[in-house]
Amino acid sequence: NAAVRLLTGGVAVAISGERVWDRSPLTVREIFARAAEPDRLRHLLLSFEAAVYGHRRPDAAGYARAAEVAMPFRPGRA
Repeated sequence: NAAVRLLTGGVAVAISGERVWDRSPLTVREIFARAAEPDRLRHLLLSFEAAVYGHRRPDAAGYARAAEVAMPFRPGRA
């Protein structure tokens, strides 16, 4: 769950420009909606919501897909 939170946090910071995304008044879903292509973030968003709200850990394939979705948002990749 922590790994999915970190991936989500990195993407949220890249989109919002805020250093502390988890204190934003916006939800992750709202932050992701501001992305140039929000539909591309769907898998990461659903993995985050399942982990945080549903307390379900992603399997290896699910985490790999979430990491792939987050890759373009890593520093130096945009």
